Amino acid sequence: MDFPWLERARWVTDKFIMAMLGLFPLFVGFHGYARVTASKFWFFAAATGVWALAVLVLLACGLVRGERYRLDVRPAHLAIGAFLAIGGVSACLSEYGAVTLLGANRYDGYLTTALYCLIFFGVSQLAAPRRRYAWVLGASALACCAVAIVQLLGYDPFGLYPDGTNYYDKYVAYNGAFLGTIGNTGQLAAFLTLPAGLLPVYALLSAHKRDRLLLLPAAVVLAIIALMDVDAGVVAVAGCALVAVPMVIRGKMAARAAGCVSGALTAAGLGTLWFWPGTSGTLYEMSQALHGHLADEFGSHRGQIWKQAWQLFLQKPWLGGGPGTTALRFDIRWYSAVRDQTVGVTNAHNVYLGYLVNIGVLGLIPYLAAIGCSMVTWYKRRTHGALYPALGAALTCCLIQDFFGLGLSLTTPMLWVVWGLLETAEPPEEH
Repeated sequence: MDFPWLERARWVTDKFIMAMLGLFPLFVGFHGYARVTASKFWFFAAATGVWALAVLVLLACGLVRGERYRLDVRPAHLAIGAFLAIGGVSACLSEYGAVTLLGANRYDGYLTTALYCLIFFGVSQLAAPRRRYAWVLGASALACCAVAIVQLLGYDPFGLYPDGTNYYDKYVAYNGAFLGTIGNTGQLAAFLTLPAGLLPVYALLSAHKRDRLLLLPAAVVLAIIALMDVDAGVVAVAGCALVAVPMVIRGKMAARAAGCVSGALTAAGLGTLWFWPGTSGTLYEMSQALHGHLADEFGSHRGQIWKQAWQLFLQKPWLGGGPGTTALRFDIRWYSAVRDQTVGVTNAHNVYLGYLVNIGVLGLIPYLAAIGCSMVTWYKRRTHGALYPALGAALTCCLIQDFFGLGLSLTTPMLWVVWGLLETAEPPEEH
């Protein structure tokens, strides 16, 4: 039986994925870095809303014409469904009321979470991994890095910085460090971990020799991650390499050997950190954290932020304070000489701790369960062509970075697109 309306819904979904991987990373709005968060949020929300409405109309037309659809429900779908439901309960019971819909500060409320889950469900049901997605992501990442390179040379051709300033005026003429088409350098690192995980794996495993060209944007991405001084990006890439290489390498003996090498490197790295002799710097801070000493100033004050996040979790452990309410509960304040005012912490600077604070342990458990289910999917599909192994590597790289990241709508929608593609029932189209 033909399903013409279903095929139309799949066509629309394909165009949505292309937009989210190709256009969304490059869209900065019309007000430069000053309002890039709002600009990207409304782009993502509008694109997702239009896509979802179009899909619903097309599928409804198909039902009227006698089409019958079959859902592919996998364990990850059940876990994400529970995550969404518990987030809704947390929002309904929160003392902050309607604030939980958009969030108190950075568009990280329940509406945003619902859109993420909608992307996951829709993409996993209607899409198939396609070769062109790797190329679109590679092109957008390369364009973003090209802007970053120009800015690192001291120029601002697109007028993204405040008037008369450039990248090197960071923390002096303006508050923060901004680069590329994403904004904050930490958020840029969060985006670049996606192509950093996907492009090398796909380029090396693809049966098409032309796909080796994707190693060029991959190399540029890795260079920018190294140059922009964001440790979270470096840690994510290194951690992804240790996990992904044994997973995606072909041949039992080779995979086992790679696993042994990765295990040995991990053990050696942990041993080096444990006995690190230095007294300052990132490696010193990591060494001290391994010994159970997390000073407030460690990790750009993440030590202080994480300690308070944990205390906030203990106050409301089951359902948290409500989606997007972290900014209302933190009482850490710093004086900003640039702004000449006191600014407060608005994010847990760790996606997993953020969920604990906002939707409690009951919300975090299904989210972690969904990750576990998708890691199993990745393992089962690790030898299926080149796209599935690459998608799993990209997801892994992003999830490692999330341990130090903000999890904002500047970049997170793309993670959910990739996550949905990994869990799709449709075979990959690699021709």
